[in-house]
Amino acid sequence: MYQKFKNCILKPRNIADYIKEPKKQTVSYMIVLLVIYIIPFVLISLLSNSNVTTISSSVSEDFISADEINYVIEDGKLKSTTDNAVPQYIKTDLIVETYKFNALYVFDLTGDSFESVLDVENGLYILFLLTENEFKICSVEITKNNNQENNNGSGVVVSFMTSENNSNITKYISLSYEELEITNINFAGNKDTNTINFRNDIATVVSAIYNNIKIKLLPIIIIVIIILAVGSYFFSVLFITLLTKILYRYLQVDFGIVFKTVILSSTPYVICSLLGLLIGISLLEIVGQFIMIAYTTKALMTYKIKYDGGIPLPRYMQNMMNDKKDDEEKGSGDDEL
Repeated sequence: MYQKFKNCILKPRNIADYIKEPKKQTVSYMIVLLVIYIIPFVLISLLSNSNVTTISSSVSEDFISADEINYVIEDGKLKSTTDNAVPQYIKTDLIVETYKFNALYVFDLTGDSFESVLDVENGLYILFLLTENEFKICSVEITKNNNQENNNGSGVVVSFMTSENNSNITKYISLSYEELEITNINFAGNKDTNTINFRNDIATVVSAIYNNIKIKLLPIIIIVIIILAVGSYFFSVLFITLLTKILYRYLQVDFGIVFKTVILSSTPYVICSLLGLLIGISLLEIVGQFIMIAYTTKALMTYKIKYDGGIPLPRYMQNMMNDKKDDEEKGSGDDEL
């Protein structure tokens, strides 16, 4: 297997010697290539860390302008730093990996139901609802068509209800602070002087949620990655097989022979894709495809010469040869007359 792998990378002519192998050996070799092709995608998915940042834009107490956040997480529970706990919200831009979202962080010990005015633009928001014991992730569609504008026009009236009957809120997941391994975070502080700390604290919470969900979804993520990688590989192999059949149809080679040749010739493509993924140069995958086409052509030509009676001339050259032969025969006939 090692010698075969080496020859398929360095000596395209030698690929012709493996075309006549039993199908089982070709399938086994293809499985090895697929494993090499897929493993980097899976490893990158497993080892990648979440990149979460938030940009704070407003802090409101009871949905009226305020300068402080009056909540902390202590011993795995959300607590108010004031005697009269009222809901507060923070509007931010949230960036997870390369995706940017509008986000609302609502601090409310009960988290049951409240209606208030939000000084926010219309649109879809990711709602992070921090209650006494758990963190709820929801989405809320804020539109003036579906929500009344308040009397002085300073914001949009939105009814936050966690009940399933309310169409305004779509609930996705609830996680306890214990599950997120969050025990102590002090959100309290002046929004101007404590912006960096707040941003870091919120990023800590969102990162914990992101990683928690990612771990739970990891088996599904891996399966999807494998399916996509296998699909990408077979698409390239089938495309080049069909392209070769069209361009070199004069070789009169069966589809199965061409398909096996392309699989064997895909070795440099797999290696280039692997290197491109590891060093972050996607162009290498395209280079690998061109090498695969060149190796397929070379291997088929060698196969025809060594095992299939030589390379037939293209039809247009055969026609030229026949025309020349006819002219010569006609000329010799005229000489005899």
